[in-house]
Amino acid sequence: MLRKTEEIPFQHFPHAGQISLFKIGDYQSEITRKPHRHAFYHLIWFTQGRGTHMVDFKEYEQKDNTLFVLHPGQVHQVLEDKAAGGNQGWTISFTEKFYFARAEDDQSHFQHLSILHDFYHTAPIHLSDHASRSFQGLVPLMEQELQWAHCQRNVIKQYLTTFLTVAERERKRQDLQEVAQTGETAMNDHRTVQLRQLLEKHFRQEHHTGFYASEFALTPKRLNEISRLNTGKTVTELLHERLMLEAKRNLAFSTVSVKEICYDLGFEDPAYFSRFFKHHTGVTPQHFREHMFK
Repeated sequence: MLRKTEEIPFQHFPHAGQISLFKIGDYQSEITRKPHRHAFYHLIWFTQGRGTHMVDFKEYEQKDNTLFVLHPGQVHQVLEDKAAGGNQGWTISFTEKFYFARAEDDQSHFQHLSILHDFYHTAPIHLSDHASRSFQGLVPLMEQELQWAHCQRNVIKQYLTTFLTVAERERKRQDLQEVAQTGETAMNDHRTVQLRQLLEKHFRQEHHTGFYASEFALTPKRLNEISRLNTGKTVTELLHERLMLEAKRNLAFSTVSVKEICYDLGFEDPAYFSRFFKHHTGVTPQHFREHMFK
């Protein structure tokens, strides 16, 4: 838990358009054991997981052969249980600019990788033996290429794309298994990915479904139907979920005042923002912050 005087650390690459690969044992440091966030995509593949992993206020057990996909801005904390054997595996970090360093770079595949755009899904991917073997083959190739003095970005990009494609398949396989257990209907509409991207870009400024519907040239009713079919939630519910997450991040991991958080998230009235927050959590913003530092 952070002390009240601390701000949440925000890790950046020193230069844009970068990628890095580390063994977990070489990567873990004092900052990874505290709540922190990254200004880039961060993949954590636990070949051996012991302890817990906190991601945006949700706690997950670290298990063998699991993959966490963290998006820029997500707050997380790795709590390793060394007495039980500790963690082993790899971390891969990369910026979006790494993918699009050149004007001719194709954006289509990146845009259709839902694991890179589902900002609300924090649960780990439990890897099959086949996927683990694929990663075991890919990671050494990436490591070898990155260590070469004349490494080729396109070669590394191909390895990373293959890694992400395997991860995407594993997420979909896991989702289908969960659907089979619950009896719900699985839906997959590319517009849902685009909607999440729009929400992530505009959630601070645009709080009405009509704005997002106009981006698709749809009526708000039709966009809500699509959203509900694919996510189980309306556009407003997704928007409120994202606003609440950002409010909690700022309350828990910064000393910014409630009024400043209110205005930053596009609310004009601090009193209304407090009622909005309490409606979703049962407590006021100030009580939430005080509880986090107990």
